[in-house]
Amino acid sequence: MTKKKAPEDLLKVGRPSLYKPEYCEVVLDLGKKGKSMVQMAAHFDVDRETLNYWAAKNPDFSAALTRAKVHSQCWWEDQGQAGLASRDFNAPLWHKNVASRFRDDYADRKEITGASGGPLAVTSVDLRGLSDAELATMQTLLSKASDAK
Repeated sequence: MTKKKAPEDLLKVGRPSLYKPEYCEVVLDLGKKGKSMVQMAAHFDVDRETLNYWAAKNPDFSAALTRAKVHSQCWWEDQGQAGLASRDFNAPLWHKNVASRFRDDYADRKEITGASGGPLAVTSVDLRGLSDAELATMQTLLSKASDAK
């Protein structure tokens, strides 16, 4: 005779989580070594989404993961500071690495705005009413503007 399952047991689907509370300290240690989210996930043999799931379900892990990311950025910045005193320091490679890892603080951005910081205004010009001389002048001006870039 089979035993009938309780309603709460029927809602449990899939594999149980591999998360353990001691992972908070482990993830902090990995962050202090400059490890990325992917490297942290690989350490636990899970994917990055699993780390995010654990963080969503466990406030302590979420806080530890956030702090680990801060420690990781600090490690990379320390490497950059130490490298400034070295002749062999590859600053472009270091910058590329931190710009990829820590976009909010290091990514190169160019913000283009219109008048008074507003949106760009897009205008169109109907060239059909221009004379041949006016069209030639317009072509010359556009060519010079293009060359100036």
